[in-house]
Order: sequence, then structure tokens, then C-alpha cells
Amino acid sequence: MRGSEHSPWGKPPNDNEPESDKKSSRSFIIFVIAVVIVITAIAWFLSDGLSTGLAASLAYDFLLLALIGAALIGHVLSNPGQSLRNIAGWVLIFGILGLGYSIWNGNGRLAAEFNPAAGIMDENAITYRADRSGHYFVKADINGSEIDFMVDTGATHIVLNMQDAEKIGYDLDQLSFSIPASTANGTVYSAPVKFDSVIVGPIRVENVEGFVNQGELDISLLGMSFLNQLSGYEVRDGLLTLYP
Repeated sequence: MRGSEHSPWGKPPNDNEPESDKKSSRSFIIFVIAVVIVITAIAWFLSDGLSTGLAASLAYDFLLLALIGAALIGHVLSNPGQSLRNIAGWVLIFGILGLGYSIWNGNGRLAAEFNPAAGIMDENAITYRADRSGHYFVKADINGSEIDFMVDTGATHIVLNMQDAEKIGYDLDQLSFSIPASTANGTVYSAPVKFDSVIVGPIRVENVEGFVNQGELDISLLGMSFLNQLSGYEVRDGLLTLYP
């Protein structure tokens, strides 16, 4: 009879609970390890072609996401003991705080890993990484409209395709396409224009000359009429840095 007695202030003993908790704990740990391995492999694949610093940043952010995701999914799908649930909750809380700090402190670093045109802003510069083909893409605000550009140091001016020109607000019928240029597809004509302002990250340049291209142009070009008005720019190790 003594063996069946229990304290009136506690739960009745459950002989199956310890073994169940152990199995749940093992399953949860295996799940977390598997998620970390898979996401680390994805980060490694995506980091191909990046500079060492950016690759390390990408790996760090993905590992942090892996821990957050593992804690969240494991908390929902697994059935561990109450103590393990509490641990998962704290991991989730601190993981979200850490990721938020990483994004805030990185000045756009995480966004730039997935979208090179987003750029990584510093106090006195903005840096872009090359895509897999070696080209640099940036987002610029021209006369209040956001335009996607490819940086082209071989272009003497900013060159807009007709779609972007219309987006900015130009009436194509009112432009004078009188400047000829020879291309692989033959002679095309461009119309001279002047932009009130061109803003790239923290950099603002005013009264910039450019052209609207009448021919086929997949993406507008950010040329030397903008770059020459900067204090400088630098291309090194797959990174383009623009200085105001």
C-alpha cells in the first residue's frame, strides 16, 4: 500500500512520462540539427561567387534563421515536455531579437544578400555586389520615380529605355530622337534629356544629362554623367562602392 501512496500536494506518479519526454527531446534535437544542416547547405550554395565578407554574413543570417525556424516549427509540431517548450520559446524570442539587430545594424546587409540592387549603405558610401554575370545593378530615384539600372562605365551618359522614360513622366511623342548611335542591331536614335535629380542611396546628384533610347534596351544604364559627379567610385573583389 505504501508504494501506491502519493502526496496530496503533487501529481500522481506517471511511470511513462520520463520515457516519453526523453523520446520527445531526442526527436526535437534531431529535428533542429536537420534544419540547421539543410539551411546551412542552402546558404553555402547561395554564397557562391560572393566576397568572403558577404558570404560570411549570409551564412550567419541563414544560421540565425535556421535556429529561429527550428524553434518555431519544433515548438508547434513536436510534443516535448514543458521544460523543452519553455526553452524553445526563449530561443525563438532571442532569435527574433538577434535577427532584428542583424538587419538593423547591417544597414541593409540582409536585403542586399538576396537583392544586390538594394545596396549596403554606410555613413559615407553605398556598396553593391556583382551578380553572377559580373554586372552591377542599382536602384535609383529619378525625378521622384524609382528606376532599376545596370551600371555601365562604358556609357557616357545615363540612358533610359522608353518604358522607364514614360515611368518618370516623359511624353515620348514630345522628345526629339535625333542623336544616332551604332549598335549591333543597327543604328538607333536617342533623345537628349536632363534629370532634375538622381538619388542612389545616400547620394544625390542634380542636373544630370542623359538620353532616352528609342531602340530595344532591356534595362536602363547608369553611365558616366552620373558617376563623374561623385567624389569617387571603386570596383574591387566583386564590389562596387559609390562615394558622394
